[in-house]
Amino acid sequence: MSLPLLSGSLSRILFLTAGLTLGLSSAQARATTEPVTAQVAAPDSGRVAAPDTTGRAPRRSEYTMPSGETYHYARPKPLRFLLNIPRDVVAYPKFAFQKKNLPMIGGVVASTVLLYAFDQQILDGAKQLGRHMHLSSASTQTTLFDVPVRYGSGKQLDLEFNYPSNLNSAMYFLGDGWTHLSIAGSFWAYGLLGRDNRASQTASQIMEAVYTNGLVVQVLKHMTGRESPYTTTYPRGKIRLFPNQKTYSQHVPNYDAYPSGHLSTAMATVTVIAENYPEYRFVRPVGYSLMGLLSYAMLNNGVHWASDYPLALALGYGFGKIAVMHGRSQVKHDQATGLALPQPWYQKVRVAPAGGLSNYGLSLNYQW
Repeated sequence: MSLPLLSGSLSRILFLTAGLTLGLSSAQARATTEPVTAQVAAPDSGRVAAPDTTGRAPRRSEYTMPSGETYHYARPKPLRFLLNIPRDVVAYPKFAFQKKNLPMIGGVVASTVLLYAFDQQILDGAKQLGRHMHLSSASTQTTLFDVPVRYGSGKQLDLEFNYPSNLNSAMYFLGDGWTHLSIAGSFWAYGLLGRDNRASQTASQIMEAVYTNGLVVQVLKHMTGRESPYTTTYPRGKIRLFPNQKTYSQHVPNYDAYPSGHLSTAMATVTVIAENYPEYRFVRPVGYSLMGLLSYAMLNNGVHWASDYPLALALGYGFGKIAVMHGRSQVKHDQATGLALPQPWYQKVRVAPAGGLSNYGLSLNYQW
């Protein structure tokens, strides 16, 4: 008997992510080599095809979601997501500015204006709460190790691998690039070792969403030029639209507060995972809760204002949805095999009364 790969796979990916995040590049993970339980589909039909005997993942895998919708997940090509970035940037305005999204757009604008009006009070209150809880406002990291990279004529660039050294830094680290690289790397490793196209596509989509989002966020930062709280001497921070780019590069914290790249990146990652694994309903609540901690940490350490957040969330959500939309194709019902995904592991636990002539109790059953 064997344990099915995810839908029990998300649990394994989470453990793998934790190991990669804590150990960064030095962490290693083991994975099972049992065949994936999802059905293999022929490239352009809903028919079931024979598994690939080369040891690689099949070209496409078919998954039926709890909603009844069936999707094909193609095996992603290495670094192909980089070529999708221009397409996603162009697709965002059409995706965002639709009639059905008008309430959301209005909410982003209204919440930004409202938060901006009270930015200084919110920031001061967050810092005061941190002092009350004895939570350090310093964002400090300890270097685990560094890799010197030599280039040019005697020049050297040190790539540092750091980890947070206090609680606020740990919450801030939730939006760090290493965190999301570790998450994507975990899905990629599981997809490769488990021959699971959904996991591999999730990794590719996370990287696509994060890089596209990062590009747009940086352009907006360079256009808006808003001061970070810890550098400003003005209430709510001074805004210098279209600042001199040379000055910007020399004094980045004076210009790069709006919008928050950490929060938008986290939103993109959570959106991609939640869209691809809808049977795991805890993904969004847990992800949004962690994003709440991240948002508070960035107020406490003076990196962002509260009004930097609404647009960041909208960008991350949009680019996450776009990456998923382009990374899988829906199968018509008359082409689908009708075979659903395996149940998540926690839904396979059964508790029932048990007993005999002289004893009574409960039995715990788990299907392997």
